[in-house]
Amino acid sequence: MKKIILLIIAVSLIGLTACDEKEIVNDAPLRVYIDLPINISNPKLSEMTAWIVNVENLKTYEISDFKPDGDSYVTTVVLPEGRYNITVTGKMNYTVGESTTSAMVRSQASGVNVTAGNAATSMVRLFLNNYNAEEGLVIEEIFFTSSTYPTTQRPYNDDQYIKITNNSDHLIYADSLAIVESKFQPDTQWELTPNLIREAISISWMYLIPGTGTSVPVEPGESLLIAFNAKNHTAINSNSFDLSGADFEFYDESTNAEFVDEDNPGVPNLIKWYNDMWSYAMLHNKGNKSYGLVRVHSNFDTFISDNYYKFTYIVNAAWGTYQSNGDAYFIPNTWVIDMVNLAIKSDWAWNVVSPTLDSGWTYCAETASDKTRYGLSVVRKRDATGKLVDSNNSTADFMPRQQPSMAH
Repeated sequence: MKKIILLIIAVSLIGLTACDEKEIVNDAPLRVYIDLPINISNPKLSEMTAWIVNVENLKTYEISDFKPDGDSYVTTVVLPEGRYNITVTGKMNYTVGESTTSAMVRSQASGVNVTAGNAATSMVRLFLNNYNAEEGLVIEEIFFTSSTYPTTQRPYNDDQYIKITNNSDHLIYADSLAIVESKFQPDTQWELTPNLIREAISISWMYLIPGTGTSVPVEPGESLLIAFNAKNHTAINSNSFDLSGADFEFYDESTNAEFVDEDNPGVPNLIKWYNDMWSYAMLHNKGNKSYGLVRVHSNFDTFISDNYYKFTYIVNAAWGTYQSNGDAYFIPNTWVIDMVNLAIKSDWAWNVVSPTLDSGWTYCAETASDKTRYGLSVVRKRDATGKLVDSNNSTADFMPRQQPSMAH
């Protein structure tokens, strides 16, 4: 009997010892560095928060005490040993030309090992990327060439449109997103001073989608049709199409009596922030501009105050070289969600936006006098899964000279 009791005690002690050893988890420091982008002027981070998630038990640690350290921001957190996924988000202020602007930024790291007993602290470096909550919205189609009248073959410019599509797997709200047109053209290269192309897009016009934050939901795979004149154009031109069911339309109160815009009261108007045209907004029907979808990180007054600049330029054209002055409003590249360069195929000389936004271009016009461009569109390709192709290279991503989707 005594031997049995001693055996039970011994087994119990062994079990307790094994249990204690299993539950012991050492803490260890993890040093988190956030490296600032090298192609941004005077970057400063604020509102930085890191979420550190244990891969095994999903316990989450929230850290926000990042401090400047040379070209980085850094914090140290003590964690139980293990493997962690890290997500960091925040705000970055920086300069473009002489103005200060901002953008939301984020970074992620997966499978970061935190171990104790080392002489050195565990460390991870994170590299920031621009972050827009609307990532996944892309320009699927731009119909810029216009249709023609069936009898005269003269161009009918009122039926231009842009189609914006949610290419993600989650709901996205399009409220307050802006559609912009580039100021510069790809057929004539300008030597600019200052040259902001690495940092920003100079624009001719900018119009915002109205909403309060959750007014314009776009489900995965769904699209917004943005018409320049939201009406049934087939009543006037049988070669055209019905845009009366558009989600939004451009509308301008023109000061030129010869170019008066029409307003469809049944279709919401985009909000005009800026237009350097003397009539009303329209697309360049030869496709000699670039178009983008952007998130504006300021209010109207701040934008008008801080995003204006003057420049000098030298134009190297076929007829000669000359110097002049100009001015424009600019959109920081970090605000851009999607960008599409258009060009006349035979006349392309340069891309008017940074290659980080679009390293290629697409077209409908073979030459500047190509009348076969009318009635054609540029349409984004789809991959084998049905997703729209988006490699930030419009040459690879788009099919040129296509039948407009609204004609189907």
